[in-house]
Amino acid sequence: MADLDPLIRVRKHAVEQKQKFLAELYRQAEELARQKQTLLDQLASERSKISEMESAEMMSYFGRYADAVKDRVEDIDEAAVKLETRIEIAREDMRAAFAELKKIEITQERREAREQAERDKKESAELDDIAIEGYRRQMDED
Repeated sequence: MADLDPLIRVRKHAVEQKQKFLAELYRQAEELARQKQTLLDQLASERSKISEMESAEMMSYFGRYADAVKDRVEDIDEAAVKLETRIEIAREDMRAAFAELKKIEITQERREAREQAERDKKESAELDDIAIEGYRRQMDED
């Protein structure tokens, strides 16, 4: 039977790479959420400053600024949706790779257990033969 340890190492490496890629996608999602929150916080801050000034000219500038922020937030939301799709695909890919790794590891463990059982059985048979031969010699001497 072939040793599966090299294949297991390759599969573990593949799973680790997929985990790193998924972690990077999560980091990107967090960055998008942070950017969105920063924009919304800035908008709220600007809105409160404008309300204190009560200037019509400033209100007209603020309206364009608010529209620009809303457009940017929409862009971030679209990017987040696309990123969430990529995350889900990467998650499924990682799960499949991990499941394949586990199958190979279980197969290897079963092979090793079967080989150990065969060695134990052979050793037991040899010890039984030695004991029987020793008993036979003792009977011949008596």
